Amino acid sequence: MRVTSEGLRRLAGGVWVAVGLGLSIVGLRFVFGWGGEAARGSTLGITLALGLGGLIGALKGKYVLSRTARRNRRRIERLAEPRLWQVFTGRFYVLILGMMLLGRGLRALAAAGWLGGYVGVGGIYVGIGLALLVSSSIYFLRPPVPLDTRLERSPAARQRRRGVLLVNLGSPSAPTRAAVRRFLREFLGDPRVVEVNRLLWAFVLNVMVLPLRSGRSAALYRSIWGPQGSPLIVHSRRLRELLAARLGPEVPVALGMRYGEPALADAIGELLDAGCTSVHVLPLFPQYSNTTTGSVVERVARVCARLRHQPSLSFQEPFFEDPQYIEAVARRAEECGPASFTVFSFHGLPESYVERGDPYLEQCGRTAWLLAQRLGLERGQWELAFQSRFGDEPWLQPFVDELVPALAAEHPRVRVLAPGFSADCLETLEELGIQLKELFREAGGEELVLVPALNDHPAWVEALASMLPAGEAGLLHESAPTRLASTA
Repeated sequence: MRVTSEGLRRLAGGVWVAVGLGLSIVGLRFVFGWGGEAARGSTLGITLALGLGGLIGALKGKYVLSRTARRNRRRIERLAEPRLWQVFTGRFYVLILGMMLLGRGLRALAAAGWLGGYVGVGGIYVGIGLALLVSSSIYFLRPPVPLDTRLERSPAARQRRRGVLLVNLGSPSAPTRAAVRRFLREFLGDPRVVEVNRLLWAFVLNVMVLPLRSGRSAALYRSIWGPQGSPLIVHSRRLRELLAARLGPEVPVALGMRYGEPALADAIGELLDAGCTSVHVLPLFPQYSNTTTGSVVERVARVCARLRHQPSLSFQEPFFEDPQYIEAVARRAEECGPASFTVFSFHGLPESYVERGDPYLEQCGRTAWLLAQRLGLERGQWELAFQSRFGDEPWLQPFVDELVPALAAEHPRVRVLAPGFSADCLETLEELGIQLKELFREAGGEELVLVPALNDHPAWVEALASMLPAGEAGLLHESAPTRLASTA
């Protein structure tokens, strides 16, 4: 008997629907004991049988039987003269016979109490029936139109465009307890920042640190918060604008924060939307540490790894001894006038991190020496110190809050620089600008001169521009390329 391909296809789908419904009804009868084969199972047993059976059946229908149905549909549509008996292949009829024998075997096992009795076997029946019902849609739905892959002309060559991604540490979105708590959870939850057992630290962080520190830190943030928001975010955004103007419209510049907003994923997306095929990542940390630059490299790589079309990545090497960076910091210091003693204050780090190979201490020392030479300071006129320690383990010394007050007796006017901070933030404005100044006055000092961070200083913008490598096809300014850090 002749039939059309469409009629044969719909017949095949109707058989799958009928068999699927039949098996599902039989399965429900077993589960609920409607046919008298067994007493109704417990509520838990019924829930497990139907839940597991339905889940496995739906997955099998979508990922296994759908492939079988799709192959059968394509076979039917290729038939030159379809016949009714060609609705399935001979192998499929053998499979149906095997399924019928399997069904009888399952009933025998159910009667003997195996596989969870009639409740368990009923769940299997429901799963098989649902699989058939789910996959039967292949026979009825119109398949999507294939993408047109025929090309009448060669696609235009894609322009290679490099963008710049500036990255800083980040800041809470508001000086409130809730916002600070979210920021600290992300920051202190980074395994590169706090290197302890993750389960133990998760407990300590959420039960002890965040409840106690969030409110206190929020009060500190309120003391330095400006009308436009966090100083670090404000200065970083202004820096991005000035660098973008310096590089020109052909070089997109985006800003992302390792923690908080603007998020790194959004900043990378902004560069991709601008047509960038490669991204040069510039962490605004002059000295390398696994806790800062290392964390940024890992995070950027992880964000890009999730993209289908990944840009080429290059990472700026730490610029702790870059001549123009040193010059920019020195000019900032000179603008604040001389002092009888100068302290270079860097963010602290646990000693154990340095002992494990973190190059931070060495690079801080190199920066301090270069700045002292540039400022014309003798060794007895300056010192290196560290701030912002956290916890009870040994941190790098001397501590700035101990060193500076001790200088008050001999040096009434002390100048403090924070060369490791590219933008003013809580650590510079509050810890140095408020707390340290108060300690210095209490110790008898007359004036503590806090040199502002580089922020958006013109010399800093030029220093960043000079660090960037010359781009392909002249897309970036012409300058001697710097070596790039690997993503390893």
